[in-house]
Amino acid sequence: MTARRSSIALWAAVAIGTSLLASPGFGQGGSARVIAWADVAPIAPRLEAAGLNASAFRAYVERTHRENLRRVREGDLDHLVFYLLQSTRLSGAEPIEPALNAKSLVLGLDAGAREAFLRGGQPAGLQAPPAVRARIGALLKAIERPGSDARLQYFRSLVTTAFPNARQRDEQLTAEYFRVMRFVYEKEFVAQRAPSPAAAVADLYRSRGLSTDTAVEAGYVVQLGLGVLKGLQPDRRIRRVLIVGPGLDLAPRTGFLEAAPESYQPWAVIDALVATGLSSLDDLIVTAADINPRVVQHLAAARRSPPVLSLVTGIPEAAGVAFSSDYREYFARLGSRISAATLEPPQSDAGKHLRKSVSVSAAAAAVLRAETLDIVTERLDAAPFDLVIATNILPYFDDQQLALTTANIAAMLAPRGVFLHNELRPILGDFTTAFGLPFEQSRHAVIATVAGAARLGDSVFLHVKR
Repeated sequence: MTARRSSIALWAAVAIGTSLLASPGFGQGGSARVIAWADVAPIAPRLEAAGLNASAFRAYVERTHRENLRRVREGDLDHLVFYLLQSTRLSGAEPIEPALNAKSLVLGLDAGAREAFLRGGQPAGLQAPPAVRARIGALLKAIERPGSDARLQYFRSLVTTAFPNARQRDEQLTAEYFRVMRFVYEKEFVAQRAPSPAAAVADLYRSRGLSTDTAVEAGYVVQLGLGVLKGLQPDRRIRRVLIVGPGLDLAPRTGFLEAAPESYQPWAVIDALVATGLSSLDDLIVTAADINPRVVQHLAAARRSPPVLSLVTGIPEAAGVAFSSDYREYFARLGSRISAATLEPPQSDAGKHLRKSVSVSAAAAAVLRAETLDIVTERLDAAPFDLVIATNILPYFDDQQLALTTANIAAMLAPRGVFLHNELRPILGDFTTAFGLPFEQSRHAVIATVAGAARLGDSVFLHVKR
């Protein structure tokens, strides 16, 4: 699906189950082409052992693309539910915390109904709590007159295309509420009791909706990785960059903010590239590619009209949580190379989040491009990239999808190009090696320390194309 295709048309098609595979967006024109069996030759025996061969490959790719579009729709509806539960602009009532609400809902069912609900059913007589029903009604009223509220405008477009019959929207939104609460309960309370909680959560993510979540903290691990690259190759120059899944903070489950939706990662990457001396705004091109057309349209608009970013740490410094000195320093400098004005020092709010504003300069905005891309099934047919960044998206893919994703990323990299990610699955190392992207370096970033518990952080991995 190319950036030229409108999000309204795409969402209407997905909502009614129409196949998009005959459109110019899937292998028939545009800047992306569909992956072919010949492209996965280095791992063909492994795929065949898993039951996927040359004759079945095209049909598998088409099914995967359709499924990914469904997951995009489901992910946006997840955000809609988190928004209607937490927004203070819909109701004067206190926000409803999703995980606590999911726990209360499930534990309020008798044993038989609970089992049926967690298997995906909806027990007879099941109703949303009164406070939730009130918030659904408030949302439906609010989207009729969204005014200048950017977040409400996003959700109005989503609701009216996903649920075109206005008289059925209350019932349909309630059904989505139950679906989302089921997932939240399984993630926060069922998976945590598994022998390997991390593996159980990972399994859930490989079938859940494709979230657009993004956070300021994600930029820190990328900056650390770019610093490592600069240390290894001081004379390295990066001119063409691909960011896969840049995201948009439409309405996260945790760290929800009422500010206008924003995509942080492209700006953080541009800032870090210039700050490390790897790039210059004069000849840098950063392409942000996402399967979600809402993200693509948002970034295309940001190029035309540079935004004022409201940067807020997703983690609050409270209750024994303390930011590392390196992370504090990163947040203080963040935006210095892309801002149109002198940066003000970051401030702490009442919840002890660090926050500041950055006015993106026209020169920085001119660097950004936006493309719609399903990284599992497609690759861009543009000039090769010096750097591909894919953070916090690979956990959504099963092993077979991860193999295709790796093939696509390797094909889009120039010789000696760098793949930067934060995926811990060992099998990814098998795929990167097969496609000529051997592991080069890794680092661990500590964002904050927690009294009496493990440190909060992330890891970054660098691979270099032979």
